[in-house]
Amino acid sequence: MFIGIDLGTTNSAVAALGDSGRPEMLANAEGANVTPSAVFFEPGDPPRVLVGQLARAQRESAPERLFESFKRRMANPEPITQGDLSATPIELSAHVLRRLVADARGRVGEIGRAVITVPANFANEARLATMEAGASAGLDVTHLINEPTAALFFYSFDRPITGTVVVYDFGGGTLDVTLARVDGKHVEIVTSRGDPRLGGIDFDRKLEDVVHAAYRAETGESFDPAVHQLSIPVEELKKQLSFREDATVSVAGGAGGRRSFRVTRAEFEKACATLISKSALLVESVLAEAGIAPAAVSDVFLVGGSTRMPMVQAHLERRFGRAPVCHVNPDEVVALGAALYAGWAAGQGDEPATLNEAQASAVGSLNLVEVANHFFGTISLMEENGLPPRLRNSIVIEKNTPLPCSRTESYYTVSYGQRRVDCRVTQASTREADPDFVRVIWSGALGPLPANRPPGMEMRVTYSYDRSQIMHCVFVDTATGMRREVRLGLAPERPTADDGEKFVVE
Repeated sequence: MFIGIDLGTTNSAVAALGDSGRPEMLANAEGANVTPSAVFFEPGDPPRVLVGQLARAQRESAPERLFESFKRRMANPEPITQGDLSATPIELSAHVLRRLVADARGRVGEIGRAVITVPANFANEARLATMEAGASAGLDVTHLINEPTAALFFYSFDRPITGTVVVYDFGGGTLDVTLARVDGKHVEIVTSRGDPRLGGIDFDRKLEDVVHAAYRAETGESFDPAVHQLSIPVEELKKQLSFREDATVSVAGGAGGRRSFRVTRAEFEKACATLISKSALLVESVLAEAGIAPAAVSDVFLVGGSTRMPMVQAHLERRFGRAPVCHVNPDEVVALGAALYAGWAAGQGDEPATLNEAQASAVGSLNLVEVANHFFGTISLMEENGLPPRLRNSIVIEKNTPLPCSRTESYYTVSYGQRRVDCRVTQASTREADPDFVRVIWSGALGPLPANRPPGMEMRVTYSYDRSQIMHCVFVDTATGMRREVRLGLAPERPTADDGEKFVVE
């Protein structure tokens, strides 16, 4: 069984490639197609773990035992601490994945391999953490796929598309804007940009501010969440304002009384103006990077629950001069695309799996070209404009290079008798030469090299980047064949600190 998992910030979902060759959503134990990405630890030794709606239902009674929105911290290995509880984002994500897989098994039986989606803006650390969470949950994760790419993969499968398109993926925690060229069922990603700190959660916080201001205006008192309780959660209020011009909420006071007041959509949209502006800048950067005018975009596809807000759709219609497209449930399309990709990858011979005739026919005409969403390089000593040599970031793989890819560059030792070289892998979202403004995602040393060698000995650096955007790096001393390898995937080497003398490469 080929499954795709959308591991979301607020909600997650699972789909499977059915025997007919069409991906289908797999409902959870409660009969819903989406499961809240929420984990609650009941008191006990060990504590009982609740996941999904049962966990989210504990938000009011014991919020200190409820973990949500941890996907935003997937690149950070540090535990999240709440009260006397502590868990890493990987551990929390693994709990969600176990629940998703258990529910899926109840629908389709044993599950073999899976594809998990990630935001296009996810850095290598966050991709690594996602794969580790999948492994911890007992999954054999064959690929990661970017969420907007998965969504477009299904959109192109569902009905004919031709032209240059934009995928506007606005979920609970992140915003990705992806530009692609589509010809029937051939999808070629051109470029993507994302904001890992802009999503529906941020709109919720703005709406909370509106509610608090309305309460102060009505009562002259400050809103204290520990004392006052809303009649409906802020998320529900946001949904109501997506379909109505105003909504009424009531607040329970400490003395047991309630006060009702009205919140308008106009107030909400005014409070969110800065967030819409941030999203607009992201759209402009994607268009500029691709060198494409808005008029050249034939369709804008909506993905993610936050695209249901009228202010988001109105902004896109103003910018592109046409209404955005949403003929698939925006909460489900990523999982459907991931399941489709799982079957397509198997059909490409990437995995030792067998498709039935209907599945093979369904995915046989599909094609996808994904690109690298970051610049990858290494630190070297370089001369620029006649100035003395200094450390610079040297790009090995360019952003937007079609995947899979492999690139080799040559560097040279700088001093007589140099016994070691520093090997560093860097990542950046923009072309950056200053080492202070790039992220070192791995470092190590190659050596000891032979003594008494002259300077200028060649060091060959090869980066190979696969479809899941996992990097394999090889640093080779050409003369001796000595090499240092690292696969920045399921079990990467961690940065090392050598006690001995270190050198750099030129």
